Amino acid sequence: MKKVAVIGTGIAGMAAARMFRNWADITIYEQNNYVGGHTNTVFIEEGDRTVPIDSGFIVCNRENYPLLMRLFTQLEVPLKPTSMSFSAIHEADNIEYGGSNLNQLFAQRRNLFSPRYIRFLMHVNRFNAICPEVLEDDDLGNLTIAEYARHRELGNDFLKWYILPMSAALWSTPISTTEQFPVRSLVRFFKNHGLLGLNTQFQWYTVDGGSEVYKQRLIESFRTAIRLESKVVSVAETENGATVTTMDGQTEHYDEVVIATHADQALSLLTQPTDLQQALLAPFRYQVNATVLHTDASLMPERKLVWSSWNYRITRKDQQGVCTYWMNKLQGVSDRENYFVTLNGEDLISPDKVLRTFQYEHPIFTVAAMQAQHDLPLLNQQGHIFFCGSYFRNGFHEDALRSAVDLATLKAPNGIDIWS
Repeated sequence: MKKVAVIGTGIAGMAAARMFRNWADITIYEQNNYVGGHTNTVFIEEGDRTVPIDSGFIVCNRENYPLLMRLFTQLEVPLKPTSMSFSAIHEADNIEYGGSNLNQLFAQRRNLFSPRYIRFLMHVNRFNAICPEVLEDDDLGNLTIAEYARHRELGNDFLKWYILPMSAALWSTPISTTEQFPVRSLVRFFKNHGLLGLNTQFQWYTVDGGSEVYKQRLIESFRTAIRLESKVVSVAETENGATVTTMDGQTEHYDEVVIATHADQALSLLTQPTDLQQALLAPFRYQVNATVLHTDASLMPERKLVWSSWNYRITRKDQQGVCTYWMNKLQGVSDRENYFVTLNGEDLISPDKVLRTFQYEHPIFTVAAMQAQHDLPLLNQQGHIFFCGSYFRNGFHEDALRSAVDLATLKAPNGIDIWS
């Protein structure tokens, strides 16, 4: 039986470990004191009950998460319906709206009579109608979001009130970085997720009881093989395998090593990266997002009517983008207290209302990264060190899982069912 190391326990690492265990003796390395990466449920004591609140992975749908749904079905993970409504607040322009219905779009009633606001909505509608052109036209598809908006004369308000806040919220990246996002990738994602118009969304779901439920069921069959607080500092290819060295100086040899970390972390672990590994992993950069679970409603829209699942605020002071998830609407966590998860707004939250703080990293998809992404599968065609992670596609949970499934399918011996 092959001896295989898996580095990292995000969904890619957990899934790879579960599948490789069917034909290999596996060891899983995790630098943190918990398993799961972005799959991280916090349990809050609320009087006579405990409330589970997710701080990373939260939602999925059947249309765009087929592999995750297959995994959940296999593990008998309970799901419950939720919604993915969105609001935007631009403090400097005194704009506040929600996107779920006309009542939210015109929550500021003065905008019913505002030519500027009506023009903005017309530009959003025009974008939804014409943007699929970037999927067919290479010249347009290679533009950034900002370049495309200028090319089609969609206006600055379209950028700062809608497409940049929406994109920044989805990919957890700063507004300035989002401007450089490839428009083709954005439009493909919007189209696939039903985000190109009113009443086009799919039904979304969240794990009943928090993502901790699925995580515990996923790792049950290899729990004893996980080494927590075991930070890997280097991975070196050998003639017949690869060595893994940890922070405490311990080195072990394996037949194969699966690096299920972020792309930049994977590259930093390689003692002697090949030219191909260097070329394909180096273009990926990551945004560190300070994440806070709290009860401070001041970060939400001024009008309760506008409160949505995702709420993106561009502050007056420094045009800082702050994304706040309303966990009561997303997960139905409580009828006693409102709970929020906010990214990159820690200085705006009242300290006495902070419940937990975290740091998560999210990939930044530049044009260079997207070009490298096309050839990422080549990394797993040779040698003894293999790779998987959400950066293989769009940066979401399904993408990380798919990369693990693809890798396991490639490496499984004949006759082995990777899903068993």
